[in-house]
Amino acid sequence: MTVMMSLEGRIVLVVGAGGGGIGSAVCRRIAEAGADVAALGNSAEHLADVVDDVSSFGRRVATGVVDVSDEAALRAAIDEAAEELGVIDGVVNVVGGATPQYWHRLEDYPMESLDHLLTVNLRYAMVSCQVVAKALIGAEKPGSFVNISSIASKGQPLLSGYGAAKAGLDSLGRAMASEWGRYGIRVNGVAPGTINTPRSGRKPGDVDEASKAIALGRRGTPDDIADAVLFLLSDLSSYISGQTLDVDGGPSRAGLAPSGLPVFVTNPAIRERFE
Repeated sequence: MTVMMSLEGRIVLVVGAGGGGIGSAVCRRIAEAGADVAALGNSAEHLADVVDDVSSFGRRVATGVVDVSDEAALRAAIDEAAEELGVIDGVVNVVGGATPQYWHRLEDYPMESLDHLLTVNLRYAMVSCQVVAKALIGAEKPGSFVNISSIASKGQPLLSGYGAAKAGLDSLGRAMASEWGRYGIRVNGVAPGTINTPRSGRKPGDVDEASKAIALGRRGTPDDIADAVLFLLSDLSSYISGQTLDVDGGPSRAGLAPSGLPVFVTNPAIRERFE
């Protein structure tokens, strides 16, 4: 018997769509599975690519350019997408990360970096989930939300602020699952390991010494994460809620290189700051 992960008839909000990384892969995968997509991002060019991808599967797509740190704008963009497509019953919060300027040693960690990372990795996800949950509760419809976390939530050198924000996101997801479960709303997380994306400073398929330390012998791809997201959105995970799924290839936790950098870091902009 063939088991299908179908999202037919669903409308899924993707916050952080496009860009050629995880957001793009998620949009393609859920459209392929039958969902219509409400795609929010910070680049009109990236969103145009999402429209092409989603439309190629015959699905509807609504887009909005938004800065997720602007709460009012984010709420308005979600409302506008729902007006165009209908009641949103799925959410994938992809926005996040820590670009090179937000890597710091703890003894010199600036509070403005911490504040920024909490905003773009945690706070906005509270807003997007809250907006969609209220609408679902009012419409008496179930839903499924997936927050993109990180294995850094378990604690990584130089990524303390980012890791703390992602740990908060995991905790927030468990609280949402507890409070909203009675309405049929499931909330889970996916915690990627090191993934080759346009922002990673690595080319797809690159294999280095750090890659060899991962149990499966390679870094992940955006599709690896999108597949996990699709599973958690689908009815195949209908009795799973409040969980964070590590999608990391079984990496080594071996620690630091002589520079003090985690061994998996190969982004040239980050290496230049600390070596």
